[in-house]
Amino acid sequence: MAKINAKTEQPFVSVIIPFYNNQDEVIRIEEELRNQTYPSDKTELIFIDNGSEKPFSFPDSFLSRNILLEESKHLKSPYSARNRGIEQSKGEVIAFIDANSTPEANWLEEGISCLLTSKADLAGGKVLFDFQDQITGAKIVDALTSINMERSIKERGAAFTANLFVKKNVFNEMGLFEEGVRSGGDVRWTLKAKENGYSISYCDQAVIRKFARPADKLYQKRIRTGRGYYYTWREEPERRIWFYNLLRSLKPPSFSKIRSLNSDRYQAGFDDYLMGIWFHLYASGIVEQLSFINEYFQSKIFMNSRNE
Repeated sequence: MAKINAKTEQPFVSVIIPFYNNQDEVIRIEEELRNQTYPSDKTELIFIDNGSEKPFSFPDSFLSRNILLEESKHLKSPYSARNRGIEQSKGEVIAFIDANSTPEANWLEEGISCLLTSKADLAGGKVLFDFQDQITGAKIVDALTSINMERSIKERGAAFTANLFVKKNVFNEMGLFEEGVRSGGDVRWTLKAKENGYSISYCDQAVIRKFARPADKLYQKRIRTGRGYYYTWREEPERRIWFYNLLRSLKPPSFSKIRSLNSDRYQAGFDDYLMGIWFHLYASGIVEQLSFINEYFQSKIFMNSRNE
């Protein structure tokens, strides 16, 4: 991909990083972002504490070179936290990344280059997974089922804030993410952007690696995504009946299906964890659908109470 060499062509970029109870990861990713190949004088880092319960004091050096905000109203909503960052941002381009990620050194440079050379309004980068020092069945399931950015963009026009570049004017014209939601806000917002005529491209060279989730965090995530999918499903013009996906999830996956889930991520050696993968894939899928159904009925109860 062609690089943008003229310094005047390189826009000022605001990097938005929400966090919750993981300040140690904030310190680590701040160093990674400070070592990017993109010019530091054209970059600002905005960290937003989303109601962390663990007390933590950032070093003075961190506070002097970064913007640190707090989301106090919609706690545990990463989209509200990102909104607070967008509101304070000065960049022509907004770049999103999560604190539990590691960007490659040329992540910003490649993402901005892709956004501008493709003449797109939004660009999503490649998301890989880091198993750190221990591979488990649950971590493999997280890696196989989470954030296939290329497929999502090319098949649906939807992207994820795990690795996303957006021209600031799109937020100015379209508005911010939904307030208070915990999952799916990025998918719904990017789909809305596409429906409103904004273009989105995929950038294979802008790479980040997320830490694969262990079992407890995998199931917590599936509860969130199940709840979030309810609101996406509600807006689908030709949605299936509400219990359809639950019935589908009750059918156990075959080993051949597991191996083909995300073939470019299915690494040599994963077969050693096949039973664990099978269990967590099956169980977490059911948990996600039960969470969706719970949100469905909670919403019905809420609407009925309002109408009384």
